[in-house]
Amino acid sequence: MYKKTIVVGAGAAGLFFGAAAPVSAGGDILILEKTDKIGTKLLMAGSGHCNLTHAGSIKEFLLCYGQNGSRIRTCLYRHNNLEYVRFMESLGVPCSEREDGKIFPVSMDSRDVKKALLEAAAANSVTIMKNSPVTAVTVIPEGFEVTVGSKQSSYICTNLVIATGGASYPTTGSDGTFLQVLKNALGVEITELHPALSPMYVQNYPFEELSGISFKNAGLKIFNKNSSSHEAAGDLLLTHRSFSGPLILNNSRYINTGSRVEINFIFPYTVSGVLSSIKEVFRGNNKTVSSFFAEKYSLPKRFVATVLEPPGLSERKLSSLTGGEMEAAARAFAAADYSVSGVGSFREAMATSGGVCLDSVNLSAMESKTYKGLYFIGEVLDIDGNSGGYNLQFAYSSARAALDAIYT
Repeated sequence: MYKKTIVVGAGAAGLFFGAAAPVSAGGDILILEKTDKIGTKLLMAGSGHCNLTHAGSIKEFLLCYGQNGSRIRTCLYRHNNLEYVRFMESLGVPCSEREDGKIFPVSMDSRDVKKALLEAAAANSVTIMKNSPVTAVTVIPEGFEVTVGSKQSSYICTNLVIATGGASYPTTGSDGTFLQVLKNALGVEITELHPALSPMYVQNYPFEELSGISFKNAGLKIFNKNSSSHEAAGDLLLTHRSFSGPLILNNSRYINTGSRVEINFIFPYTVSGVLSSIKEVFRGNNKTVSSFFAEKYSLPKRFVATVLEPPGLSERKLSSLTGGEMEAAARAFAAADYSVSGVGSFREAMATSGGVCLDSVNLSAMESKTYKGLYFIGEVLDIDGNSGGYNLQFAYSSARAALDAIYT
Protein backbone atom coordinates (compact mmCIF):
# COMPACT_ATOMS: atom_id res chain seq x y z
CA MET A 1 0.00 0.00 0.00
CA TYR A 2 1.26 3.48 -0.85
CA LYS A 3 0.70 6.64 1.21
CA LYS A 4 2.40 9.93 0.48
CA THR A 5 3.13 10.43 4.19
CA ILE A 6 3.42 7.91 7.00
CA VAL A 7 3.73 9.10 10.58
CA VAL A 8 5.19 6.68 13.14
CA GLY A 9 3.62 7.37 16.53
CA ALA A 10 0.22 8.69 17.58
CA GLY A 11 1.37 10.69 20.56
CA ALA A 12 1.12 14.46 20.89
CA ALA A 13 3.39 15.31 17.93
CA GLY A 14 1.77 12.75 15.65
CA LEU A 15 -1.72 13.95 16.55
CA PHE A 16 -0.77 17.59 15.99
CA PHE A 17 0.53 16.60 12.56
CA GLY A 18 -2.73 14.88 11.64
CA ALA A 19 -4.98 17.54 13.13
CA ALA A 20 -3.16 20.42 11.41
CA ALA A 21 -2.72 18.73 8.04
CA PRO A 22 -4.34 20.37 5.01
CA VAL A 23 -7.66 18.74 4.18
CA SER A 24 -6.45 18.13 0.65
CA ALA A 25 -3.53 16.08 1.97
CA GLY A 26 -5.33 14.13 4.66
CA GLY A 27 -6.23 11.14 2.53
CA ASP A 28 -2.55 10.62 1.86
CA ILE A 29 -1.54 10.50 5.55
CA LEU A 30 -1.33 7.31 7.61
CA ILE A 31 -0.40 7.37 11.31
CA LEU A 32 0.90 4.08 12.74
CA GLU A 33 0.64 3.56 16.50
CA LYS A 34 2.27 0.49 18.03
CA THR A 35 -0.03 0.24 21.07
CA ASP A 36 -3.79 -0.14 21.32
CA LYS A 37 -4.14 3.36 22.76
CA ILE A 38 -3.65 6.81 21.26
CA GLY A 39 -2.18 9.87 22.96
CA THR A 40 -1.52 8.16 26.28
CA LYS A 41 1.17 10.60 27.44
CA LEU A 42 -0.94 13.52 26.22
CA LEU A 43 -3.61 12.43 28.66
CA MET A 44 -1.03 12.51 31.45
CA ALA A 45 0.22 16.02 30.65
CA GLY A 46 -0.20 18.52 33.45
CA SER A 47 -1.46 15.77 35.79
CA GLY A 48 -4.36 15.19 33.44
CA HIS A 49 -5.17 18.88 33.03
CA CYS A 50 -2.97 19.22 29.90
CA ASN A 51 -0.67 22.21 30.31
CA LEU A 52 -0.66 23.09 26.60
CA THR A 53 1.93 25.86 26.51
CA HIS A 54 3.09 28.98 28.31
CA ALA A 55 2.27 32.67 27.99
CA GLY A 56 4.82 35.38 27.27
CA SER A 57 7.17 36.22 24.43
CA ILE A 58 8.22 33.27 22.30
CA LYS A 59 11.76 34.67 22.50
CA GLU A 60 11.80 33.77 26.19
CA PHE A 61 10.97 30.15 25.33
CA LEU A 62 14.46 29.58 23.96
CA LEU A 63 15.85 29.67 27.50
CA CYS A 64 13.53 26.84 28.52
CA TYR A 65 15.06 24.07 26.40
CA GLY A 66 18.52 23.87 27.90
CA GLN A 67 21.59 24.33 25.73
CA ASN A 68 19.72 23.41 22.53
CA GLY A 69 16.98 26.00 22.87
CA SER A 70 18.50 28.51 20.49
CA ARG A 71 18.72 25.87 17.77
CA ILE A 72 14.94 25.56 17.44
CA ARG A 73 14.41 29.32 17.17
CA THR A 74 13.05 29.21 13.60
CA CYS A 75 10.58 26.44 14.37
CA LEU A 76 9.25 28.14 17.51
CA TYR A 77 9.07 31.62 16.04
CA ARG A 78 7.23 30.45 12.93
CA HIS A 79 4.64 28.47 14.90
CA ASN A 80 4.56 30.17 18.28
CA ASN A 81 2.47 29.91 21.41
CA LEU A 82 -0.11 32.44 20.21
CA GLU A 83 -0.70 30.48 17.01
CA TYR A 84 -0.89 27.24 19.01
CA VAL A 85 -3.59 28.61 21.31
CA ARG A 86 -5.56 29.95 18.33
CA PHE A 87 -5.29 26.53 16.70
CA MET A 88 -6.64 24.72 19.75
CA GLU A 89 -9.48 27.20 20.11
CA SER A 90 -10.34 26.74 16.44
CA LEU A 91 -10.80 23.06 17.25
CA GLY A 92 -13.29 23.92 19.99
CA VAL A 93 -10.89 23.88 22.95
CA PRO A 94 -11.03 27.28 24.68
CA CYS A 95 -7.88 28.05 26.66
CA SER A 96 -7.08 30.07 29.77
CA GLU A 97 -3.90 31.43 31.33
CA ARG A 98 -3.10 30.87 34.99
CA GLU A 99 -1.35 33.42 37.18
CA ASP A 100 1.92 31.53 36.72
CA GLY A 101 1.68 31.84 32.94
CA LYS A 102 0.75 28.24 32.24
CA ILE A 103 -1.97 27.81 29.62
CA PHE A 104 -4.57 25.06 29.98
CA PRO A 105 -7.83 24.13 28.31
CA VAL A 106 -10.66 25.84 30.20
CA SER A 107 -12.09 22.43 31.04
CA MET A 108 -8.74 21.42 32.65
CA ASP A 109 -9.25 18.02 31.05
CA SER A 110 -6.66 16.51 28.71
CA ARG A 111 -9.34 14.22 27.28
CA ASP A 112 -10.92 17.22 25.60
CA VAL A 113 -7.61 18.02 23.89
CA LYS A 114 -7.18 14.47 22.65
CA LYS A 115 -10.78 14.31 21.44
CA ALA A 116 -10.42 17.58 19.51
CA LEU A 117 -7.19 16.46 17.84
CA LEU A 118 -8.68 13.10 16.84
CA GLU A 119 -11.79 14.75 15.43
CA ALA A 120 -9.67 17.21 13.44
CA ALA A 121 -7.49 14.40 12.07
CA ALA A 122 -10.60 12.46 11.07
CA ALA A 123 -12.03 15.55 9.37
CA ASN A 124 -8.78 15.77 7.41
CA SER A 125 -9.24 12.12 6.30
CA VAL A 126 -6.12 11.07 8.18
CA THR A 127 -6.02 7.33 8.90
CA ILE A 128 -4.78 6.16 12.31
CA MET A 129 -3.94 2.47 12.77
CA LYS A 130 -3.46 1.10 16.28
CA ASN A 131 -1.54 -2.06 17.19
CA SER A 132 0.81 -1.35 14.30
CA PRO A 133 4.41 -1.39 15.55
CA VAL A 134 6.97 -0.45 12.91
CA THR A 135 9.72 -3.06 13.00
CA ALA A 136 11.84 -2.03 10.02
CA VAL A 137 12.47 0.89 7.67
CA THR A 138 14.14 0.53 4.26
CA VAL A 139 15.16 3.23 1.83
CA ILE A 140 13.80 2.54 -1.67
CA PRO A 141 13.72 4.60 -4.89
CA GLU A 142 10.15 5.75 -4.17
CA GLY A 143 11.09 6.88 -0.66
CA PHE A 144 10.70 4.43 2.22
CA GLU A 145 9.29 0.98 2.84
CA VAL A 146 7.90 0.56 6.32
CA THR A 147 7.41 -2.91 7.79
CA VAL A 148 4.66 -3.26 10.38
CA GLY A 149 4.03 -5.93 12.98
CA SER A 150 4.66 -9.62 13.21
CA LYS A 151 2.71 -10.20 10.01
CA GLN A 152 5.34 -8.18 8.19
CA SER A 153 2.82 -5.97 6.39
CA SER A 154 4.56 -3.28 4.40
CA TYR A 155 3.72 0.25 3.33
CA ILE A 156 5.50 2.54 0.93
CA CYS A 157 5.68 6.30 1.40
CA THR A 158 7.43 9.32 -0.02
CA ASN A 159 7.62 11.07 3.35
CA LEU A 160 8.29 9.32 6.64
CA VAL A 161 7.65 11.34 9.81
CA ILE A 162 9.08 9.95 13.05
CA ALA A 163 7.01 10.95 16.09
CA THR A 164 7.81 8.09 18.47
CA GLY A 165 8.76 10.23 21.46
CA GLY A 166 11.54 9.56 23.94
CA ALA A 167 11.89 6.93 26.67
CA SER A 168 9.99 8.45 29.59
CA TYR A 169 6.95 6.57 30.95
CA PRO A 170 7.89 3.48 28.88
CA THR A 171 4.67 1.64 29.76
CA THR A 172 2.82 4.09 27.50
CA GLY A 173 4.69 2.74 24.48
CA SER A 174 7.15 5.63 24.30
CA ASP A 175 10.15 3.58 25.38
CA GLY A 176 12.92 4.73 23.03
CA THR A 177 13.24 1.38 21.25
CA PHE A 178 12.44 2.81 17.81
CA LEU A 179 15.55 4.97 18.03
CA GLN A 180 17.58 1.78 17.76
CA VAL A 181 15.62 0.82 14.63
CA LEU A 182 16.53 4.19 13.11
CA LYS A 183 20.17 3.79 14.08
CA ASN A 184 20.49 0.25 12.72
CA ALA A 185 18.45 0.69 9.55
CA LEU A 186 19.36 4.22 8.49
CA GLY A 187 22.43 5.11 10.50
CA VAL A 188 20.60 7.96 12.24
CA GLU A 189 22.87 9.50 14.88
CA ILE A 190 21.34 9.20 18.36
CA THR A 191 22.44 11.26 21.34
CA GLU A 192 22.50 9.22 24.56
CA LEU A 193 19.18 9.21 26.39
CA HIS A 194 18.76 10.47 29.95
CA PRO A 195 15.66 11.06 32.10
CA ALA A 196 14.55 14.71 32.14
CA LEU A 197 11.97 16.57 34.23
CA SER A 198 12.83 14.08 36.93
CA PRO A 199 13.05 14.25 40.74
CA MET A 200 16.43 14.24 42.51
CA TYR A 201 17.46 11.67 45.10
CA VAL A 202 20.20 12.43 47.62
CA GLN A 203 22.07 10.44 50.21
CA ASN A 204 20.60 10.58 53.71
CA TYR A 205 17.49 12.48 52.58
CA PRO A 206 16.06 13.97 55.82
CA PHE A 207 12.54 15.03 54.85
CA GLU A 208 10.58 11.77 54.62
CA GLU A 209 7.98 13.04 57.09
CA LEU A 210 7.62 16.47 55.47
CA SER A 211 6.23 15.46 52.09
CA GLY A 212 4.20 18.26 50.53
CA ILE A 213 6.10 21.21 52.00
CA SER A 214 7.10 23.60 49.23
CA PHE A 215 9.18 26.75 48.81
CA LYS A 216 8.10 29.44 46.37
CA ASN A 217 11.65 30.48 45.59
CA ALA A 218 14.66 28.36 46.41
CA GLY A 219 18.19 28.36 45.05
CA LEU A 220 20.09 25.43 43.55
CA LYS A 221 23.79 25.07 42.78
CA ILE A 222 24.98 21.93 40.98
CA PHE A 223 28.62 20.86 41.07
CA ASN A 224 29.49 17.96 38.76
CA LYS A 225 32.59 15.79 38.82
CA ASN A 226 33.84 17.30 35.57
CA SER A 227 34.08 20.66 37.38
CA SER A 228 31.11 22.10 35.50
CA SER A 229 28.56 23.94 37.61
CA HIS A 230 25.07 25.27 37.15
CA GLU A 231 22.89 27.62 39.19
CA ALA A 232 19.14 28.18 39.14
CA ALA A 233 16.24 29.38 41.28
CA GLY A 234 12.59 28.39 41.40
CA ASP A 235 9.88 26.52 43.25
CA LEU A 236 11.00 23.51 45.29
CA LEU A 237 8.88 20.63 46.59
CA LEU A 238 9.73 18.06 49.26
CA THR A 239 8.35 14.57 48.62
CA HIS A 240 8.64 11.59 50.92
CA ARG A 241 11.69 10.31 49.01
CA SER A 242 13.15 13.11 46.93
CA PHE A 243 13.47 16.76 46.04
CA SER A 244 11.10 17.80 43.27
CA GLY A 245 9.15 20.80 41.99
CA PRO A 246 10.02 22.98 38.97
CA LEU A 247 13.44 23.92 40.36
CA ILE A 248 14.57 20.29 40.38
CA LEU A 249 12.59 19.04 37.38
CA ASN A 250 13.73 21.81 35.07
CA ASN A 251 17.38 21.37 36.02
CA SER A 252 17.53 17.58 36.28
CA ARG A 253 19.14 17.55 32.81
CA TYR A 254 22.27 18.98 34.50
CA ILE A 255 22.31 16.63 37.51
CA ASN A 256 24.29 13.38 37.56
CA THR A 257 24.74 10.62 40.09
CA GLY A 258 27.62 11.75 42.28
CA SER A 259 26.98 15.44 41.74
CA ARG A 260 27.17 17.68 44.78
CA VAL A 261 24.35 20.17 45.16
CA GLU A 262 23.67 23.10 47.46
CA ILE A 263 20.08 24.08 48.17
CA ASN A 264 19.18 27.52 49.49
CA PHE A 265 15.78 27.18 51.11
CA ILE A 266 15.62 30.93 51.84
CA PHE A 267 16.89 32.31 48.54
CA PRO A 268 17.93 35.06 47.84
CA TYR A 269 19.32 35.33 51.38
CA THR A 270 22.96 34.21 51.54
CA VAL A 271 25.03 32.58 54.25
CA SER A 272 26.79 35.86 54.97
CA GLY A 273 23.47 37.70 55.09
CA VAL A 274 22.00 35.20 57.53
CA LEU A 275 25.11 35.38 59.70
CA SER A 276 24.80 39.15 59.84
CA SER A 277 21.14 38.84 60.87
CA ILE A 278 22.01 36.47 63.70
CA LYS A 279 24.89 38.60 64.96
CA GLU A 280 22.69 41.69 65.04
CA VAL A 281 20.31 40.13 67.58
CA PHE A 282 22.02 37.22 69.34
CA ARG A 283 23.45 39.04 72.39
CA GLY A 284 21.20 38.38 75.39
CA ASN A 285 18.53 36.92 73.08
CA ASN A 286 16.69 34.02 74.74
CA LYS A 287 14.75 33.12 71.60
CA THR A 288 15.51 29.61 70.34
CA VAL A 289 17.37 29.16 67.07
CA SER A 290 14.34 27.29 65.72
CA SER A 291 11.98 30.18 66.52
CA PHE A 292 14.36 32.71 65.02
CA PHE A 293 14.52 30.98 61.63
CA ALA A 294 10.82 30.13 61.52
CA GLU A 295 9.82 33.74 62.20
CA LYS A 296 12.61 35.57 60.35
CA TYR A 297 12.27 33.60 57.12
CA SER A 298 8.61 32.45 57.32
CA LEU A 299 9.50 28.77 57.38
CA PRO A 300 7.34 25.85 58.60
CA LYS A 301 8.31 24.95 62.16
CA ARG A 302 8.53 21.21 61.40
CA PHE A 303 10.92 21.92 58.57
CA VAL A 304 13.09 24.20 60.71
CA ALA A 305 13.27 21.59 63.48
CA THR A 306 14.32 18.89 60.99
CA VAL A 307 17.03 21.06 59.44
CA LEU A 308 18.50 22.04 62.80
CA GLU A 309 18.37 18.54 64.26
CA PRO A 310 21.74 17.25 62.91
CA PRO A 311 23.78 20.15 64.35
CA GLY A 312 21.69 19.95 67.53
CA LEU A 313 20.77 23.63 67.47
CA SER A 314 16.98 23.61 67.35
CA GLU A 315 16.30 24.41 71.02
CA ARG A 316 19.49 26.30 71.74
CA LYS A 317 19.17 29.97 72.61
CA LEU A 318 20.56 32.44 70.12
CA SER A 319 22.67 34.03 72.81
CA SER A 320 24.49 30.73 73.45
CA LEU A 321 25.71 30.18 69.90
CA THR A 322 29.38 30.23 69.03
CA GLY A 323 30.57 31.74 65.76
CA GLY A 324 30.97 28.27 64.27
CA GLU A 325 27.47 27.27 65.30
CA MET A 326 26.02 30.43 63.79
CA GLU A 327 27.66 29.60 60.48
CA ALA A 328 26.46 25.98 60.66
CA ALA A 329 22.89 27.19 61.17
CA ALA A 330 23.18 29.70 58.33
CA ARG A 331 24.54 27.06 55.96
CA ALA A 332 21.82 24.58 56.92
CA PHE A 333 19.23 26.93 55.41
CA ALA A 334 21.13 28.98 52.80
CA ALA A 335 23.65 26.42 51.50
CA ALA A 336 22.54 22.94 52.53
CA ASP A 337 24.93 20.40 51.03
CA TYR A 338 23.79 17.09 49.52
CA SER A 339 25.38 14.27 47.53
CA VAL A 340 23.20 13.11 44.64
CA SER A 341 22.46 9.39 44.58
CA GLY A 342 20.55 9.70 41.31
CA VAL A 343 17.70 11.29 39.43
CA GLY A 344 14.41 9.55 38.82
CA SER A 345 14.40 6.80 36.21
CA PHE A 346 12.51 6.93 32.92
CA ARG A 347 9.52 5.50 34.82
CA GLU A 348 9.36 8.77 36.78
CA ALA A 349 10.74 11.24 34.24
CA MET A 350 8.23 13.39 32.39
CA ALA A 351 10.54 13.90 29.41
CA THR A 352 13.69 12.57 27.77
CA SER A 353 17.01 14.30 27.25
CA GLY A 354 18.79 13.00 24.17
CA GLY A 355 17.43 11.45 20.99
CA VAL A 356 17.96 12.15 17.30
CA CYS A 357 21.06 14.35 17.07
CA LEU A 358 20.16 17.89 16.04
CA ASP A 359 23.27 18.17 13.88
CA SER A 360 21.75 15.62 11.51
CA VAL A 361 18.48 17.53 11.02
CA ASN A 362 17.52 20.67 9.11
CA LEU A 363 15.70 22.25 12.05
CA SER A 364 13.73 24.76 10.01
CA ALA A 365 11.93 21.87 8.25
CA MET A 366 12.61 19.00 10.71
CA GLU A 367 14.02 17.02 7.77
CA SER A 368 17.00 14.69 7.84
CA LYS A 369 20.12 16.09 6.19
CA THR A 370 20.92 12.59 4.91
CA TYR A 371 17.57 11.31 3.64
CA LYS A 372 15.16 13.49 1.70
CA GLY A 373 11.63 12.93 2.96
CA LEU A 374 12.63 11.71 6.45
CA TYR A 375 11.33 13.99 9.21
CA PHE A 376 11.56 14.03 13.00
CA ILE A 377 9.08 15.81 15.26
CA GLY A 378 8.54 16.15 18.99
CA GLU A 379 10.41 14.40 21.77
CA VAL A 380 12.21 11.92 19.50
CA LEU A 381 14.65 14.77 18.86
CA ASP A 382 17.35 15.80 21.32
CA ILE A 383 15.14 18.56 22.74
CA ASP A 384 13.66 18.60 26.23
CA GLY A 385 11.80 21.58 27.63
CA ASN A 386 11.10 22.79 31.14
CA SER A 387 7.85 21.98 32.86
CA GLY A 388 5.14 24.47 31.99
CA GLY A 389 3.91 23.36 28.57
CA TYR A 390 7.20 23.76 26.70
CA ASN A 391 7.40 20.17 25.48
CA LEU A 392 3.89 20.22 24.05
CA GLN A 393 4.70 23.56 22.44
CA PHE A 394 7.67 21.98 20.68
CA ALA A 395 5.57 18.99 19.64
CA TYR A 396 3.13 21.40 17.99
CA SER A 397 5.75 23.70 16.45
CA SER A 398 7.86 20.87 15.04
CA ALA A 399 4.79 19.11 13.61
CA ARG A 400 3.74 22.30 11.85
CA ALA A 401 7.27 22.84 10.53
CA ALA A 402 7.27 19.36 8.98
CA LEU A 403 3.81 19.97 7.49
CA ASP A 404 5.07 23.20 5.95
CA ALA A 405 7.99 21.39 4.35
CA ILE A 406 5.88 18.55 2.94
CA TYR A 407 2.70 20.34 1.85
CA THR A 408 3.61 23.93 0.94
